[in-house]
Amino acid sequence: MVPWPPAGPYQMPAATRTTVAVVEIVAVDASAAPDLDAMRARLSASGKSPEDWLADDLAASGRYDPVPAPRVVAGLARLGTTSRECGDVDCAVRLGRALGVERVVTGQVSKLSNLIWFLYATMVDVPAGHAVHHEEFEIKGNITDLLPKAMLALSRRLVAHDSAAPAPGERLTREEVLAALAAATPQHPASFAGKDLSGLDLGGVDFKRADLSRSRLVRTNFAGAQLFSATLTEAVATGADFTGANLDVSVMYRVDLRHAVLRDASLFAAILTGADLSDADLTHARVIAVLGHARLVRARLAGANLGADPGNQPMGLMRTDAADADCTEADFTGANLRKMNLTRAVLTGANLTDADLTGADLAETDMRRIRGRETIRGLDKALHVEQAKFNE
Repeated sequence: MVPWPPAGPYQMPAATRTTVAVVEIVAVDASAAPDLDAMRARLSASGKSPEDWLADDLAASGRYDPVPAPRVVAGLARLGTTSRECGDVDCAVRLGRALGVERVVTGQVSKLSNLIWFLYATMVDVPAGHAVHHEEFEIKGNITDLLPKAMLALSRRLVAHDSAAPAPGERLTREEVLAALAAATPQHPASFAGKDLSGLDLGGVDFKRADLSRSRLVRTNFAGAQLFSATLTEAVATGADFTGANLDVSVMYRVDLRHAVLRDASLFAAILTGADLSDADLTHARVIAVLGHARLVRARLAGANLGADPGNQPMGLMRTDAADADCTEADFTGANLRKMNLTRAVLTGANLTDADLTGADLAETDMRRIRGRETIRGLDKALHVEQAKFNE
């Protein structure tokens, strides 16, 4: 469900405005009785089209200067393509260059039922030739009423990621980090929100519940660090080393952990909703976390323990929830996945050799082309196996 942002526009200096082209948000009716015309009518009944809401919200942020929609349509026509065909980064870059803009946003809104919708969007940095951020979330309720708030939430998330690079002077040294932590108290934890700690050696450091939200932690060394109850929401920690780190009870909504190393790390009761762990190494990690809509594409979880914790059953079932997660080609060799929620998760091409799926929920789980199926333990005791999608 969409966490609605607080009232009031997010302002940035006018001098920093970035030109952006918002491509038509593609409508997809994936409901049981698809009717694309009726779906579009419900969306437009909100007062604007999804792309117009998004363009206006980006403009209201003070950070962007959207080009008019007719220019975007004309640009697509010059390239001989359409918004439906231009959802990849390469096409977005070509469109951006044709229009002379710095950013291009593409997206899709999917109707699963009258009350359940999914919104996807990608912002592309045209000069750099790569995606700045991909965002997706679920909308539950009357889409006509909720679309304006959903697009506002989407715009703020895109703005936050595009503004994540710290301004000059905000890069911290190891000494400055340690000094801030030394001055912190339980009532007033240290805040490194939005700061740049990239490349620092912070191995073994106790962060004392610090706030690292929206911080830049690229290739930072956190090996053996104490990050208990720390906040890393929307932090960029690509290639960071968390080997043996304690990330229990941490809050990491939409954190970017691509190519990060979390071998032997502990992530008990952690929140990683929407996190990107693509190509991350979680070998032998202990993970009891919320991983809804997370990306674990090609992630290495060999020998990882994601199974339910029987020692905490008096407090309620403590298990890893990976509903709707993308685990394409992930390596779960020998992993403990007992009672894990894999509802609608994508495990296409994943390696499940000797993995334990006892009690796991496989409702609508995509398990096509998985490897090691004949060695999976507890598959006969998994829930809703009949709903899982195998090769046959």
